[in-house]
Amino acid sequence: MAMQRCDLGIIEDALGDDAPRLLPEAIRLVELRARVPRYQRDVLREPARRDGTSVDAVLTRELEDGESSHTEELAEVLPGLHEALAWPSGTAGT
Repeated sequence: MAMQRCDLGIIEDALGDDAPRLLPEAIRLVELRARVPRYQRDVLREPARRDGTSVDAVLTRELEDGESSHTEELAEVLPGLHEALAWPSGTAGT
């Protein structure tokens, strides 16, 4: 339930030192640095502002939407992908 209501960053911060024990490694947060055109940055910032969330959350949501059409292909080369997508419900795609 918390995953649907809060950014993963908030959840991970709240778990503190227990996060590595409670969250599957594949969904643990990592820093990603990318150079994108200014308009793409703005395309991420605007829904974050509107929804009162973070650019991280917007980007994660967009990536999750896109990865669903390639899940089987990606799972062949990314160990733990099915488990990450299934967490916490235990059923991928729910």
